[in-house]
Amino acid sequence: MHLLKARRKIVGGMRPALLLPIVVSVLLGQGAPSNLPRVYLSGSTGLIYSNNSSDAWNRIFYFLLSRKLQVRLSSDFPEGAPFVNSLGDHSISTRTFERNEIGDRAIDPMYPTFFVGFGSMLVLSDSAYPEFTAALHDALNENVQRSAIARALMQSDLWGAYDALFSAFLPDDERKLGERRRAALDLIARLIRKVALTQDEISTLPDNSSSMVRRYSFPDVFAKNSGWIEIAWFLPRTHDHAAGYRRVSRVFLKPSHAPRDISKFLDAQANTPDDPSGLDGVALLTQLLLIDSRGELKPTTLTSEVQVRLFVRTNAARPKTTMRVCEMSRKLFLQSPDSGGLLLEEESTPAYLSNGGNYGFAEGQLTPGASAMSEPVQVKLRTRCAVCHGENLAQIMTFSIARPPKAQAPPIRQLNPAAAEVADIDMANKRKSHAFQALHEYFKPARQ
Repeated sequence: MHLLKARRKIVGGMRPALLLPIVVSVLLGQGAPSNLPRVYLSGSTGLIYSNNSSDAWNRIFYFLLSRKLQVRLSSDFPEGAPFVNSLGDHSISTRTFERNEIGDRAIDPMYPTFFVGFGSMLVLSDSAYPEFTAALHDALNENVQRSAIARALMQSDLWGAYDALFSAFLPDDERKLGERRRAALDLIARLIRKVALTQDEISTLPDNSSSMVRRYSFPDVFAKNSGWIEIAWFLPRTHDHAAGYRRVSRVFLKPSHAPRDISKFLDAQANTPDDPSGLDGVALLTQLLLIDSRGELKPTTLTSEVQVRLFVRTNAARPKTTMRVCEMSRKLFLQSPDSGGLLLEEESTPAYLSNGGNYGFAEGQLTPGASAMSEPVQVKLRTRCAVCHGENLAQIMTFSIARPPKAQAPPIRQLNPAAAEVADIDMANKRKSHAFQALHEYFKPARQ
């Protein structure tokens, strides 16, 4: 269930909001391929951090995460007909449809990447850059008390934007947009520092995953006697690498019966990754990392996404797999902290196909046998999950690897859910990155 799924120009002061129709063609000839799907800044946004459309944080959220996309529909949606089988096993519409994505989901900012950072270039164009940087300046200059949850969520989004803008564009684009990229990068880094929580504030952030147990009857994988076990094999995980090591993915298994020997049980699962006969379920939780006020990386209890598959035994040869997903809404979390901000999604919820292992949101599709890149393809959530996990959603990707000789393979380990072993590995990798090292400089006293 590798899913990272689908969802004005707001000026400073009290002036009315204006739309920003920014099309791909604005940037053609600057180094980006000419066959990119059409992407715009969205014509609408949600009031995430307050009910004031001129709020600097609402304006920043808009530029980072709100997009208008031209997409194609899969045959999951009959209204997309006529269809053509031009994308492997998936039939897609011959025409495109417009989708406004507000962005209040468990996704990274500056999407879509389309391999050339195009989502980042949108906010640096002539039409967007003045208002984007004005919003950043206003946020830096404001004297407004923001809650710890709001600051954590804003820092997480700013951090994703910083990483997206850190590397130079293709040469033609960098010559035209490089100065703006570096200026925006500086503003974002300064704001990341300003909103940073202290170590004590981070330690008192809520464990919002408990809300999905209470509200939606999700399994409590952290409960001592739940029967769920956290595991690790071949860390770091692909999910965490794809997220730039700003998030931590945690994998839990629910054995059908309490195993006498955990090691033998886990080895057996690894030998049959597409046959969960010894399991009642598998879960993936994604939690945020933050940078504290001293510039140190810290794990948190803030869960941005939860994916659970349960294997229901029937008389059939293979179990029936049910799936449940919760995903964070920043707006809900801020308006109703007791909700945990986690929204339940159905198997029929619209999602986007990934493209060749890229877990980014609303990415274009590489058409087989052609150099052109097609628009993102909208499917149902279960269809997206089936791409990686098979039609029955039985494949367990943690174990679905080309195994090295046993003598070279690390042991599959049961982890202590109260510890931060996976987070420690991700943070160690993040500290090595040039982007984080440059960002860390902003936390030194001389830069404050």
